[in-house]
Amino acid sequence: MLKPLSTCALASFVFCMTASADTVLPAETPLAGVDKKMPMLELLPVGSTLTKISMTEYEGPRLSLLLTASSMTMVAPQQAAGKTLNIYLYGKNSQVTHLFSGDASYFLDRKLVVSHAKTTIRDENFSATGAGLYLDTETRRGILLGPGKTILHVKNLNK
Repeated sequence: MLKPLSTCALASFVFCMTASADTVLPAETPLAGVDKKMPMLELLPVGSTLTKISMTEYEGPRLSLLLTASSMTMVAPQQAAGKTLNIYLYGKNSQVTHLFSGDASYFLDRKLVVSHAKTTIRDENFSATGAGLYLDTETRRGILLGPGKTILHVKNLNK
């Protein structure tokens, strides 16, 4: 008689835990105020260095952003500095835009990537090279710093 009762209690406890996962955390917990998109970075102490970083963002079930770095160091509570940064932006029509920069900083609170190193953008319609980059990862919009060079890829227009 006790075995079914304990199984029922355990099942209801697990259900309560999963149902309350989206609730707001109280202020005294260590996760309060953490950016829910990338808590793994915000919880690292300043000075921590991670190697071979790969971070993803999704829009529903679809992959929308992939950010990789050879290493990333937390230089401030809301700032990470990355080396050999690659960003892949995935469009709805399976179009991929690739951004590459040597060194860059990622500001967690503003969702902003800032690079003052040579940056290259490759897309199926164009490629561009500039002296740096400001990219808002939330809106997927940014500014390529100059001087720069842009090459437009035009498909065969003679058809």
